[in-house]
Amino acid sequence: MGESSGKASDDIPFPEFVQMLGAVFVLVAVLLFGEVLFRWFIEPANTLLPIQLIEAWLWSNISNLIWPGSAELVAHQTGPITQVNLLHPTFYGGVVPLYVSDECTGLHELFFLGMMMLLTPSFDLKTKFKHLGIASLIVFILNLVRLVVLYPLAVSGCEGMNGGIFGCESPLFEFHDFVLRYGSLIVLVIGWTIWFNITDARKGVREFWNRLPQLQGISYHSSLDGLNSNPPRVASIYFSLVLVAISIIYYVSTIMKDTSSVEACVNTISATCNRITAEYEDAIGISLRLFLIGLTIFMFAWIQPRLNWLDEEE
Repeated sequence: MGESSGKASDDIPFPEFVQMLGAVFVLVAVLLFGEVLFRWFIEPANTLLPIQLIEAWLWSNISNLIWPGSAELVAHQTGPITQVNLLHPTFYGGVVPLYVSDECTGLHELFFLGMMMLLTPSFDLKTKFKHLGIASLIVFILNLVRLVVLYPLAVSGCEGMNGGIFGCESPLFEFHDFVLRYGSLIVLVIGWTIWFNITDARKGVREFWNRLPQLQGISYHSSLDGLNSNPPRVASIYFSLVLVAISIIYYVSTIMKDTSSVEACVNTISATCNRITAEYEDAIGISLRLFLIGLTIFMFAWIQPRLNWLDEEE
Protein backbone atom coordinates (compact mmCIF):
# COMPACT_ATOMS: atom_id res chain seq x y z
CA MET A 1 0.00 0.00 0.00
CA GLY A 2 2.84 2.35 0.90
CA GLU A 3 4.58 1.71 -2.45
CA SER A 4 1.47 2.25 -4.59
CA SER A 5 0.57 5.48 -2.76
CA GLY A 6 4.13 6.70 -3.29
CA LYS A 7 3.82 6.09 -7.03
CA ALA A 8 0.47 7.82 -7.14
CA SER A 9 1.90 10.90 -5.46
CA ASP A 10 4.53 11.15 -8.21
CA ASP A 11 1.92 11.26 -11.00
CA ILE A 12 1.20 14.57 -12.72
CA PRO A 13 -2.42 15.67 -12.16
CA PHE A 14 -4.43 15.52 -15.37
CA PRO A 15 -5.30 19.27 -15.45
CA GLU A 16 -1.63 20.10 -14.98
CA PHE A 17 -0.67 17.68 -17.76
CA VAL A 18 -3.20 19.29 -20.12
CA GLN A 19 -1.82 22.72 -19.26
CA MET A 20 1.74 21.58 -20.05
CA LEU A 21 0.56 20.01 -23.31
CA GLY A 22 -1.21 23.22 -24.20
CA ALA A 23 1.94 25.25 -23.55
CA VAL A 24 3.95 23.03 -25.90
CA PHE A 25 1.24 23.30 -28.55
CA VAL A 26 1.25 27.10 -28.26
CA LEU A 27 5.04 27.24 -28.64
CA VAL A 28 4.97 25.04 -31.76
CA ALA A 29 2.04 26.99 -33.22
CA VAL A 30 3.84 30.31 -32.69
CA LEU A 31 6.97 28.98 -34.42
CA LEU A 32 4.92 27.76 -37.40
CA PHE A 33 3.03 31.04 -37.56
CA GLY A 34 6.34 32.92 -37.48
CA GLU A 35 7.60 30.84 -40.41
CA VAL A 36 4.48 31.61 -42.45
CA LEU A 37 4.70 35.29 -41.48
CA PHE A 38 8.31 35.55 -42.63
CA ARG A 39 7.50 33.87 -45.94
CA TRP A 40 4.69 36.36 -46.44
CA PHE A 41 6.96 39.26 -45.49
CA ILE A 42 9.63 38.50 -48.12
CA GLU A 43 7.15 37.65 -50.89
CA PRO A 44 7.74 40.98 -52.69
CA ALA A 45 11.18 41.08 -54.34
CA ASN A 46 13.86 43.10 -52.53
CA THR A 47 11.87 43.49 -49.32
CA LEU A 48 15.17 43.35 -47.41
CA LEU A 49 16.98 45.56 -49.92
CA PRO A 50 19.35 47.39 -47.49
CA ILE A 51 20.69 44.07 -46.19
CA GLN A 52 20.86 42.64 -49.72
CA LEU A 53 22.93 45.61 -50.92
CA ILE A 54 25.34 45.36 -47.99
CA GLU A 55 25.84 41.61 -48.35
CA ALA A 56 26.29 41.79 -52.14
CA TRP A 57 28.93 44.52 -51.71
CA LEU A 58 30.75 42.63 -48.95
CA TRP A 59 30.58 39.35 -50.87
CA SER A 60 32.12 40.77 -54.05
CA ASN A 61 34.82 42.69 -52.19
CA ILE A 62 35.83 39.81 -49.91
CA SER A 63 35.93 37.44 -52.89
CA ASN A 64 38.15 39.86 -54.84
CA LEU A 65 40.36 40.32 -51.79
CA ILE A 66 40.98 36.56 -51.55
CA TRP A 67 40.90 35.78 -55.28
CA PRO A 68 41.60 39.00 -57.22
CA GLY A 69 39.29 39.43 -60.20
CA SER A 70 36.94 36.68 -59.05
CA ALA A 71 33.74 38.73 -58.80
CA GLU A 72 31.99 41.83 -60.08
CA LEU A 73 29.03 43.66 -58.59
CA VAL A 74 26.36 44.65 -61.13
CA ALA A 75 22.72 45.72 -61.22
CA HIS A 76 20.18 42.92 -61.13
CA GLN A 77 17.30 42.84 -63.61
CA THR A 78 15.03 44.15 -60.84
CA GLY A 79 17.15 47.32 -60.64
CA PRO A 80 19.24 47.28 -57.43
CA ILE A 81 22.95 46.44 -57.45
CA THR A 82 22.54 43.03 -55.85
CA GLN A 83 23.90 40.72 -58.56
CA VAL A 84 27.35 39.21 -58.11
CA ASN A 85 28.97 37.70 -61.20
CA LEU A 86 31.62 35.11 -60.41
CA LEU A 87 34.39 35.25 -63.00
CA HIS A 88 36.82 32.54 -64.11
CA PRO A 89 38.06 31.43 -67.55
CA THR A 90 36.95 27.85 -66.91
CA PHE A 91 33.30 28.82 -66.35
CA TYR A 92 30.84 28.39 -69.20
CA GLY A 93 30.98 31.80 -70.89
CA GLY A 94 33.48 32.89 -68.25
CA VAL A 95 30.82 33.97 -65.76
CA VAL A 96 28.36 32.54 -63.22
CA PRO A 97 25.68 35.15 -62.43
CA LEU A 98 24.29 35.00 -58.90
CA TYR A 99 21.87 37.20 -56.98
CA VAL A 100 21.52 38.15 -53.32
CA SER A 101 17.78 37.69 -52.81
CA ASP A 102 15.76 38.17 -49.63
CA GLU A 103 16.29 34.51 -48.75
CA CYS A 104 20.07 34.84 -49.18
CA THR A 105 20.46 37.50 -46.48
CA GLY A 106 20.44 35.00 -43.60
CA LEU A 107 17.61 36.92 -41.92
CA HIS A 108 15.30 33.91 -42.26
CA GLU A 109 17.61 31.80 -40.12
CA LEU A 110 18.14 34.65 -37.67
CA PHE A 111 14.39 35.27 -37.41
CA PHE A 112 13.65 31.62 -36.61
CA LEU A 113 16.56 31.37 -34.15
CA GLY A 114 15.40 34.59 -32.50
CA MET A 115 11.89 33.19 -32.09
CA MET A 116 13.28 30.02 -30.52
CA MET A 117 15.36 32.08 -28.10
CA LEU A 118 12.53 34.49 -27.23
CA LEU A 119 10.05 31.64 -26.68
CA THR A 120 12.47 29.79 -24.39
CA PRO A 121 11.13 30.61 -20.88
CA SER A 122 14.44 31.81 -19.46
CA PHE A 123 15.94 35.22 -18.74
CA ASP A 124 14.28 38.59 -19.16
CA LEU A 125 13.74 40.25 -22.53
CA LYS A 126 16.71 42.59 -22.11
CA THR A 127 19.08 39.64 -21.62
CA LYS A 128 17.53 37.73 -24.52
CA PHE A 129 17.94 40.67 -26.90
CA LYS A 130 21.55 40.99 -25.79
CA HIS A 131 22.13 37.32 -26.62
CA LEU A 132 20.22 37.75 -29.87
CA GLY A 133 22.52 40.63 -30.85
CA ILE A 134 25.53 38.34 -30.50
CA ALA A 135 23.71 35.61 -32.44
CA SER A 136 22.92 38.13 -35.21
CA LEU A 137 26.62 38.86 -35.71
CA ILE A 138 27.48 35.14 -35.79
CA VAL A 139 24.70 34.34 -38.30
CA PHE A 140 25.74 37.30 -40.48
CA ILE A 141 29.36 36.12 -40.59
CA LEU A 142 28.37 32.50 -41.29
CA ASN A 143 26.13 33.62 -44.12
CA LEU A 144 28.95 35.68 -45.66
CA VAL A 145 31.26 32.67 -45.41
CA ARG A 146 28.59 30.60 -47.19
CA LEU A 147 28.47 33.10 -50.04
CA VAL A 148 32.23 33.48 -50.37
CA VAL A 149 32.92 29.73 -50.59
CA LEU A 150 30.61 29.47 -53.61
CA TYR A 151 33.46 30.67 -55.83
CA PRO A 152 36.01 27.92 -55.03
CA LEU A 153 33.22 25.34 -55.24
CA ALA A 154 32.35 26.54 -58.75
CA VAL A 155 36.02 26.56 -59.78
CA SER A 156 36.51 23.02 -58.45
CA GLY A 157 33.70 21.78 -60.69
CA CYS A 158 35.06 23.49 -63.81
CA GLU A 159 38.71 22.46 -63.49
CA GLY A 160 40.37 19.98 -65.81
CA MET A 161 38.30 18.31 -68.51
CA ASN A 162 35.10 20.00 -67.34
CA GLY A 163 36.38 23.50 -68.10
CA GLY A 164 33.99 25.54 -70.22
CA ILE A 165 31.24 22.89 -70.15
CA PHE A 166 27.71 24.11 -69.44
CA GLY A 167 26.77 23.30 -65.84
CA CYS A 168 30.32 22.53 -64.69
CA GLU A 169 29.75 24.84 -61.70
CA SER A 170 27.18 22.37 -60.31
CA PRO A 171 29.04 21.89 -56.96
CA LEU A 172 28.11 25.50 -56.21
CA PHE A 173 24.39 24.84 -56.63
CA GLU A 174 24.55 21.47 -54.88
CA PHE A 175 26.04 23.17 -51.82
CA HIS A 176 23.47 25.97 -52.06
CA ASP A 177 20.57 23.51 -52.23
CA PHE A 178 21.93 21.50 -49.29
CA VAL A 179 22.19 24.62 -47.14
CA LEU A 180 18.71 25.73 -48.19
CA ARG A 181 17.09 22.36 -47.42
CA TYR A 182 19.05 21.01 -44.46
CA GLY A 183 22.05 23.15 -43.57
CA SER A 184 20.11 26.10 -42.16
CA LEU A 185 18.01 23.82 -39.95
CA ILE A 186 21.14 22.06 -38.68
CA VAL A 187 22.80 25.39 -37.86
CA LEU A 188 19.64 26.60 -36.09
CA VAL A 189 19.36 23.52 -33.91
CA ILE A 190 23.07 23.51 -33.07
CA GLY A 191 23.06 27.26 -32.39
CA TRP A 192 20.05 27.11 -30.10
CA THR A 193 21.44 24.04 -28.30
CA ILE A 194 24.77 25.78 -27.66
CA TRP A 195 22.99 28.91 -26.39
CA PHE A 196 20.67 26.80 -24.23
CA ASN A 197 23.58 25.07 -22.51
CA ILE A 198 26.23 27.78 -22.15
CA THR A 199 23.76 30.34 -20.76
CA ASP A 200 22.17 27.94 -18.24
CA ALA A 201 18.76 28.51 -19.82
CA ARG A 202 17.88 24.99 -18.67
CA LYS A 203 17.41 26.30 -15.14
CA GLY A 204 14.88 28.90 -16.29
CA VAL A 205 12.95 26.29 -18.30
CA ARG A 206 12.80 23.98 -15.30
CA GLU A 207 11.51 26.80 -13.11
CA PHE A 208 8.91 27.72 -15.74
CA TRP A 209 7.49 24.18 -15.94
CA ASN A 210 7.38 23.94 -12.14
CA ARG A 211 5.55 27.26 -12.02
CA LEU A 212 3.21 26.61 -14.97
CA PRO A 213 0.29 25.28 -12.83
CA GLN A 214 0.12 28.74 -11.20
CA LEU A 215 -0.43 30.52 -14.54
CA GLN A 216 -3.62 32.58 -14.37
CA GLY A 217 -3.67 33.99 -17.90
CA ILE A 218 -2.48 37.08 -19.76
CA SER A 219 -3.07 40.63 -18.63
CA TYR A 220 -2.77 43.90 -20.54
CA HIS A 221 -1.64 47.27 -19.25
CA SER A 222 -2.40 50.03 -21.73
CA SER A 223 -2.00 52.90 -19.28
CA LEU A 224 0.50 55.62 -20.15
CA ASP A 225 1.54 55.96 -16.51
CA GLY A 226 5.27 55.58 -16.11
CA LEU A 227 5.91 55.81 -19.84
CA ASN A 228 8.92 58.09 -19.39
CA SER A 229 10.53 55.59 -17.02
CA ASN A 230 10.34 52.78 -19.60
CA PRO A 231 12.85 53.62 -22.39
CA PRO A 232 12.37 50.32 -24.32
CA ARG A 233 8.61 50.93 -24.51
CA VAL A 234 9.12 54.53 -25.66
CA ALA A 235 11.67 53.41 -28.27
CA SER A 236 9.28 50.73 -29.55
CA ILE A 237 6.42 53.21 -29.91
CA TYR A 238 8.57 55.75 -31.76
CA PHE A 239 10.07 53.04 -34.00
CA SER A 240 6.60 51.74 -34.89
CA LEU A 241 5.39 55.24 -35.72
CA VAL A 242 8.41 55.76 -37.98
CA LEU A 243 7.66 52.49 -39.80
CA VAL A 244 4.01 53.49 -40.26
CA ALA A 245 5.03 56.91 -41.59
CA ILE A 246 7.56 55.40 -44.01
CA SER A 247 5.01 52.87 -45.28
CA ILE A 248 2.42 55.60 -45.93
CA ILE A 249 4.95 57.82 -47.73
CA TYR A 250 6.18 54.85 -49.78
CA TYR A 251 2.62 53.87 -50.71
CA VAL A 252 1.60 57.40 -51.69
CA SER A 253 4.76 57.90 -53.76
CA THR A 254 4.09 54.60 -55.56
CA ILE A 255 0.49 55.32 -56.50
CA MET A 256 1.31 58.94 -57.43
CA LYS A 257 3.86 57.86 -60.02
CA ASP A 258 2.97 57.49 -63.67
CA THR A 259 1.14 54.15 -63.76
CA SER A 260 0.18 54.30 -67.44
CA SER A 261 2.58 51.45 -68.24
CA VAL A 262 0.97 49.30 -65.53
CA GLU A 263 -2.51 50.06 -66.83
CA ALA A 264 -1.39 49.32 -70.39
CA CYS A 265 -0.21 45.88 -69.28
CA VAL A 266 -3.61 44.82 -67.96
CA ASN A 267 -4.61 41.56 -69.70
CA THR A 268 -1.31 41.61 -71.62
CA ILE A 269 1.10 38.69 -71.34
CA SER A 270 4.73 39.51 -72.09
CA ALA A 271 8.08 39.49 -70.31
CA THR A 272 8.14 43.29 -70.15
CA CYS A 273 4.60 43.54 -68.80
CA ASN A 274 5.26 40.81 -66.26
CA ARG A 275 8.27 42.77 -64.96
CA ILE A 276 6.38 46.10 -64.86
CA THR A 277 3.39 44.57 -63.07
CA ALA A 278 5.58 42.63 -60.61
CA GLU A 279 7.58 45.73 -59.69
CA TYR A 280 4.41 47.76 -59.07
CA GLU A 281 2.78 45.00 -56.99
CA ASP A 282 6.00 44.49 -55.02
CA ALA A 283 6.16 48.20 -54.17
CA ILE A 284 2.56 48.12 -52.91
CA GLY A 285 3.25 44.90 -51.02
CA ILE A 286 6.31 46.31 -49.27
CA SER A 287 4.42 49.39 -48.07
CA LEU A 288 1.59 47.18 -46.76
CA ARG A 289 4.00 44.95 -44.87
CA LEU A 290 5.86 47.87 -43.31
CA PHE A 291 2.54 49.36 -42.18
CA LEU A 292 1.33 46.11 -40.57
CA ILE A 293 4.67 45.49 -38.86
CA GLY A 294 4.72 49.03 -37.48
CA LEU A 295 1.11 48.69 -36.31
CA THR A 296 1.85 45.35 -34.61
CA ILE A 297 4.89 46.75 -32.77
CA PHE A 298 2.83 49.75 -31.67
CA MET A 299 0.01 47.56 -30.32
CA PHE A 300 2.37 45.33 -28.33
CA ALA A 301 4.21 48.36 -26.92
CA TRP A 302 0.89 50.00 -26.07
CA ILE A 303 -0.99 47.15 -24.38
CA GLN A 304 2.09 45.51 -22.78
CA PRO A 305 0.85 41.90 -22.55
CA ARG A 306 2.28 39.91 -19.65
CA LEU A 307 1.70 36.58 -17.92
CA ASN A 308 -0.19 36.56 -14.62
CA TRP A 309 0.96 34.15 -11.92
CA LEU A 310 -0.93 33.06 -8.81
CA ASP A 311 2.06 33.67 -6.54
CA GLU A 312 2.51 37.27 -7.69
CA GLU A 313 1.31 40.04 -5.46
CA GLU A 314 -1.35 42.29 -6.96
